This record gives sequence, structure tokens and C-alpha cells, in this order.
Amino acid sequence: MQIGFCGKPAAAAQAAAARFDYLELPVNLIAGQTEAEFEETKAAVLSAGIPTPAFNLLFPKDMALLSGDMTDEKIGLYLERAFERVQALGGRVAVFGSGKSRNRPEGLIYSDAFLRLAAISRLAGEIAGKHGVTVVIEPLNRGESNMINSLAEGAALVAAAGHPCVRLLADYYHIAVDGEPVEDIRRLGGIAHAHIATKEGRRVPLQPDEGYRRMFAAMKQTGYTGMLSIEGKSDDLGADGPVAVRMLKQLWEEA
Repeated sequence: MQIGFCGKPAAAAQAAAARFDYLELPVNLIAGQTEAEFEETKAAVLSAGIPTPAFNLLFPKDMALLSGDMTDEKIGLYLERAFERVQALGGRVAVFGSGKSRNRPEGLIYSDAFLRLAAISRLAGEIAGKHGVTVVIEPLNRGESNMINSLAEGAALVAAAGHPCVRLLADYYHIAVDGEPVEDIRRLGGIAHAHIATKEGRRVPLQPDEGYRRMFAAMKQTGYTGMLSIEGKSDDLGADGPVAVRMLKQLWEEA
């Protein structure tokens, strides 16, 4: 199991020193960079010697995907640039969380919002596929978004999108906050990427937890061979990183 850390380009050297296997960068950040800024990002990652196979935050929070004036053309132009840069940095997975951008506006009924998200996810999969990238749908807890709040809803969105480059992600933090059964990972046929953080405070996990064990067991039962990214806070990543990586890899072996 490869264990990564979700952070910005400035965290590349620190993540490498903390013995993470990779760094998960935000798509919306690199997509909005000037060419000079993007070259600085590439240089920082190259200098740190840490790979960036996974990316998160697919859309910027001010890009209201379900608003009436957000056309496929506008979304497509953004995604073409975004996935071109993800590919340039060696990305293979891009997380579609982006809770604010996918929120359902007042007055839009759920079924219409869902179908629109399915069309957007399909478009994202089509463009991502051209760049060798898989989009993974991230279910978010109800406090962060009003759309796609469970593994089951995420799996339904993946099915509705109907594209091989659109798959499902499981995030332990969101699962735990909303009290979902992690065993749904197995019931729903597996996932393509995973995130983890503590339920309390959304921090880097440093102690074994029965919830982690159950999640890893469910993942193993589906033959999971992907990555696991820590998306949590730390006051001292240099000290916490090696502890978290060692602990999570041990739990994975034991699951």
C-alpha cells in the first residue's frame, strides 16, 4: 500500500522527508496557475523527488457547476487545461470532491441536480481519459455538501455517468462523520482511490482505530490495489508523517 499526503506544492519537500510515498496536489490550484507558476510547481516537485500520481479538488469553489449558466463548453475548457497539467505531473487519479462547486442551488430539485452531475462527471471522464487520468467521485459528509453524501450515492453517480474513467473514492473521515458502514465498500463493488483522516479534528492518524481496520478489510476483500492519501491536519508533519505511514501500512498488512 502506498501512503500519500494531500498538500500544496510547497509541502513537497516536507512530505518527501516525512517518508510519504507520494504527494496529492490540488487540481484547482495548478489549473489556475500562470505558465511561470506551473513551472515553479513542477520544479518544486522534481526537486523534492516525490511523485504526484494523485490529485484532489478537481474544481475551484467559485465554479458553480449546477448553476444555469455553467455550460459544458465552459466546464470542458477548464478540464482540458486541468488534465493537461495533471498529466504533465504524472497524475493518474483526480478526485471530484469540490463540495461547494457541486452544491445544489435553492430551487433545483435533487433528481435534476443528480442528472446534471452525472453529465458533468461523464464529460470529466471523457477528457480525463484522453490524458490517462481516472476521475474518482468523492462522497462528502452532509456538513460539506448537499449532493452525493454517501458511498451509495457516489456509486449511483458513477453508474449514471457510465464512463470507464469515472469511478468511486472512499474517504474514512466523511464515512465516520456521517456514521456510514465502511462495509459498503465491498457491497458496492469496490473503489479506485481512498482518503483517510481522524474523525475528531480531521487530523493525520497516529493511533490504530477499529474503523480503519474495518475499512481496510473491506478494501482488501474487493482486491484493492490503489493508493491511500492522508487528508488531515498536522502541527508537525516531519514528526507525524513517519508515524502515520508506518502505522497505516502495518494495519493494512494485518487487515
